[in-house]
Amino acid sequence: MNTVRTLIEDLASIETLKTWSLIVTMFGDLDEDDLQSLSGKEIGSLLGHIGIKPEAVRVALHRLKKDGWIYATKSGREVEYSLSQNGLLETAAVYDDVYRRTVKYTNGWKLLLDGKDQVNESNRSQVGIQLFKNIVLTPQSLIRDDRGKMDIDFDRSNVPSWFVDRIIPSHIIDIADQLNTLAFYFDAEFKSEGSLDNAAVRLLFLHHWRKMALRENTWAHIWLFETGPIAQCHAQITGILQRLPKLRSTQFK
Repeated sequence: MNTVRTLIEDLASIETLKTWSLIVTMFGDLDEDDLQSLSGKEIGSLLGHIGIKPEAVRVALHRLKKDGWIYATKSGREVEYSLSQNGLLETAAVYDDVYRRTVKYTNGWKLLLDGKDQVNESNRSQVGIQLFKNIVLTPQSLIRDDRGKMDIDFDRSNVPSWFVDRIIPSHIIDIADQLNTLAFYFDAEFKSEGSLDNAAVRLLFLHHWRKMALRENTWAHIWLFETGPIAQCHAQITGILQRLPKLRSTQFK
């Protein structure tokens, strides 16, 4: 049995992969020395190794060009793709959240309770997770205006299940559990494999984690449950990213 092939297939099947989103993750992970540029052939090689069909790659690249995320230049018979200025800015804006090994919002979270019957404008603009119409779970460091509100500390050792369900969907927990199993398998079994295999494994672990890291409720769950499935997922995947090198075009052969 080809163990790395099985790992790639299992990672790719955790949930339906959106090709355009996978390409965004790929460009965001390119090694700085690689000038953040890939040919259509190189993109197709890596995504094909994951199981993405060429037609899906072409459609995704066209969509990303149309949306202003990437631009294309001719290089002989090949087309070279790079992130646009907007794509670079958007990637840089989330880079720390995706790659950080420490928790986000180290000062923790608070419940803000607004006594008014209706959600006011300050509640709508408050950074955090709207649990109910007048209750927001908010990073303590980002509370801008708590006038007229009550902030509530709570015991993280005794969080009821209904509260957890309000913070994060159960299918996200399921994805984290699957990633933890595959990360454990990677640590136990994965040896030095071919460069394309390494690139595929890194990209898939990173892509699944990136989608989670861009959700504020992921970081709220990690703060609430320091040894929970999402906290474990964060630790394991960022550890794998430390072991496998960033993506380089020379791998996609």
